[in-house]
Amino acid sequence: MRIRNLFALLFTVITLQVSALTLQDALQIALKEDPGQKIYQAQQGALIAKGNNSATLADPMIKLGVANLPTDSFSLDNEAMTQLTLGISQQFSRGDSLAITKQGFQLQSETVVFQGADRRLLVKKTVRDLWFNILFIEKSKQLVSQNKKLFNSLNKDLASQYSLGLIENEDLINADIELGLFDEKLAKLSQQSLTYRSLLSEWIGPLAYDKLSATIPVWTDTLTYIKGSETHHIEHYELLAKHPKVLALKQNILVAGSDIDLAQQSYKPSFKVELGYGHRMSEFDNGKARPDLLSGFVSMDLPIFTDQRQDQQMIAALHNKGQKQAEHRLLIRQLNAQLQAEIVNYQQLLSRQLRYKNSLLKQAKSRSRAYVQSYQSNTRPFTEVIQAYMDELNLSIEYQQLYFDGLKSLSKIRYFQAL
Repeated sequence: MRIRNLFALLFTVITLQVSALTLQDALQIALKEDPGQKIYQAQQGALIAKGNNSATLADPMIKLGVANLPTDSFSLDNEAMTQLTLGISQQFSRGDSLAITKQGFQLQSETVVFQGADRRLLVKKTVRDLWFNILFIEKSKQLVSQNKKLFNSLNKDLASQYSLGLIENEDLINADIELGLFDEKLAKLSQQSLTYRSLLSEWIGPLAYDKLSATIPVWTDTLTYIKGSETHHIEHYELLAKHPKVLALKQNILVAGSDIDLAQQSYKPSFKVELGYGHRMSEFDNGKARPDLLSGFVSMDLPIFTDQRQDQQMIAALHNKGQKQAEHRLLIRQLNAQLQAEIVNYQQLLSRQLRYKNSLLKQAKSRSRAYVQSYQSNTRPFTEVIQAYMDELNLSIEYQQLYFDGLKSLSKIRYFQAL
């Protein structure tokens, strides 16, 4: 099985090296290679094994010894009651405590399954967020590079005009400074890209440093849910009730209920059965062997004084279940508020994107062109032209930031949707 998985991963890596790595491929690799899932699988297996172990009666006890040995002679055949004894005993648990204990471990193992599912959702969200951060930086580098080419062309024109004595040396110096600042911006963005790619490599290995596909996923189901919640002003409890994180806590309530059932069994007695066989070495006066002896006992404890033991165990179990129920209600309320806040956040980001796209970016572009014409007509200083282009660049980067923040917001909403 491990060899098959290795070949499958190798085939995936070779395939992805031919083309750009897509987000879906990255998610599949991250989930497949996540060591956290192995932790939950091991925990589940351990709990199931503990449950099977707890459902078994205690091992029987064997007793070997000598009974009624005289201390004056230590002889085995002088006294009639002296005997070699062999005994066996078995302890039986209280009521249905074995079955209930096994059920408790089974419920705990199911809790681990939900925790593993929540881990998968968190891995997907983390990979998506890192992916969008990298794409934002790559887009920003593209915008900076385009503006650098524009300024480089402008710098050449300025150098030509300066050689003809048409402009001041100050304009040429300012253009050179701006070109240097572009290089600094590109270096800073490259540094950030490497940082995020290093974080992404935790999940997908060296593929994080390869070319990433710029294809953006279309999450119609998430957009539809957002639109529906906006229209109907719905609460999200029905959706969140199916979330693995909520289901894990709900499962803990069942585990606590199992502890109550176990505490109820403590009011019942436990039993111990013993069988003994005694072989006597002595004989009657007529030389006839004395008969061997067989004995049997049934022992049981009586939980009569329960106020300081069984009652306290029951009280503790009831409080524990109440705590788990309160934690469940608290979690689902917190997730409901967080999801609602994230939907509002996405809607505000979308509104701001539209403002940038329909107004601010167009105005900035028009202003840059107007400033260039004014400069060419000697009615505006070159420093204002530079500032206009830089403002346009910054607005373009801010728009991209809003766009990818919107995608990360959708990614977070998908986590609440358990997608």
